[in-house]
This record gives sequence, C-alpha cells and structure tokens, in this order.
Amino acid sequence: MRFLKDVSLADKNTFRAGGPAAYYCEPGDESQLIEALHQASEIGLPVWILGNGSNLLMSDQGWPGLVINLSAELTKVNWSENGVEAGSGTQLNIIVNQSVSSGIAGMEELAGIPGTVGGAVIMNAGAFRSCIADTLHLVRYFDLEEDRIICAKASELQLGYRSCNLRNKPAVILSAAFHFSDRKAPEELSQIRRDILSKRKAKQPLEYPNCGSVFKRPPGNYAGTLIEQSGLKGMRVGDMEVSIKHANFIVNRGQGTATDARRLIIKLQKAVYENSGILLEPEVIFAGQFADPLYVPS
Repeated sequence: MRFLKDVSLADKNTFRAGGPAAYYCEPGDESQLIEALHQASEIGLPVWILGNGSNLLMSDQGWPGLVINLSAELTKVNWSENGVEAGSGTQLNIIVNQSVSSGIAGMEELAGIPGTVGGAVIMNAGAFRSCIADTLHLVRYFDLEEDRIICAKASELQLGYRSCNLRNKPAVILSAAFHFSDRKAPEELSQIRRDILSKRKAKQPLEYPNCGSVFKRPPGNYAGTLIEQSGLKGMRVGDMEVSIKHANFIVNRGQGTATDARRLIIKLQKAVYENSGILLEPEVIFAGQFADPLYVPS
C-alpha cells in the first residue's frame, strides 16, 4: 500500500481548516485497509481514520502519522429485502435517500447529516427524533489488538447519546448493516425528508464551512440556548465565528484556523459555565496537537 507524503487535510474536512498528514492513503478495499494498518504499526505511525471529516477539528500542525481516508473507495452498498449493508466510507445520505425512494422507513429523519456510515456509527449520529441506534443491526470492524475482523451486534456496542464503545477501542469499522421493519409510501417519506432538510436550511448555517454541532446537548438544556443566553452569538476569534443563525455552530468565515476554533470553543465553555454553571462538553472530535487546553473550572 503506497503512502503519500505531506497531504493537505484542510480540504478533507468540513471545517476547511487544519494542517497536513505526514502520510496519507486511500485504500481500495478492506484488504488494502488492513495492509495499511499493518504497515503503519510496523513503522510506528499513529493512525487517524478519516471519513467525511464532518465532526472533526484537525490541528493546524496536522497529523504526525498516517491518515487513512475510507470515503474514497470503501463505499459498497448491498440491499436485501429488509436491510442494507454499507461500507464504512459510504455517505450516510446515500443510504437515507435510497431507503426513502424504496419506501423503507426508519432513516428519513437523518437526512442531511454530512457524515459517513462509519463515522455515524462511532458517534451514534442522530437528529430530531432518530439516531443510528434505531436501525443499526450489525457492525463489522477490524480489531487492531486482536488483528482480526469482528462482527458485533448493535446491542454489544453500548450505543448512547453520541457515543459507542468502539470509540474507546483500537478498531476500524469496515461496514455496518441496518435492519428495517416498517414501510411507508415513498411520497410520504420524501415529504418528511424535505421537511427535515428545510428545517436544517432554516436553522443551520449551511452556507459556511462548519463541523456541525460543536457541543453535546447538556441534560435538560441545549448548548445553543446556553450560548445564546450568554450573549455569545457572533463572537469571533480570527475568522472563526459563533453562528448568528445557530449558536451551537462555529463557522469559518474565510481563513479561520483550527487554533482559532479551539480558542473560541474554550471561550464558549468558560463563558457558559460562568453564566449557568454548566460545562459544555465538545461533540466535535479533536485530532492532533493543540496548545490550548479545554476549559476546566477551578
């Protein structure tokens, strides 16, 4: 498996920020992916698995090891009568759109989530009243410690709010299978999807590069509400700005850097905590080295 050197990652994540990967590859199939993982292990390269980069803040220093991009080739989709299996690099919206067109209910409210199947499973991605756990059946992943492919039932993954136990394992998702038990008219599902997409367009700053929701929803409240109540809409660090449209989004207004975004996140944590006593927990995933630590109340 051939590794490319010093590949920019700013155009491979939705924040449009961050430095280069020391090494980079796009495996064409699962065997090449496993080969790349073995090669990285042999020469001591830390590995970062990249999908759509939609929930990611990559350091301005980049990634010091190997970035493996799954969204280029690991995208096979196989439908059966009651379900679908998709490669981890498949765009989630492809599955959503195909299910809607076929009259298969269960994923229509996930329309517009800009991630891959693998990333959606790792985060148990969700929106409105739905999440990945609602339809997830099986996950195939490569366990780096055991050096083998494992097939796990959804019930074994401890799926919670934006969480999955695979986040804490040295593992790479290869594919995920979803099972559906309800059917509706495609026209009805299409209308639900249109409504969801309209709500996203109205409430979210989709016109600017962003990472999606920056913070997890705190119990009994909303991060965006707490940020807005603290008077922080429009706050900027460099070209990174708290969105005027939705306060739980940080948008890149031009030349924003990962350092700008990290510092803005810390300012939001501190201000919201001082105003409400609630410490916001980032939903965005940080990759690489950052000089500024996240806020910790004293």
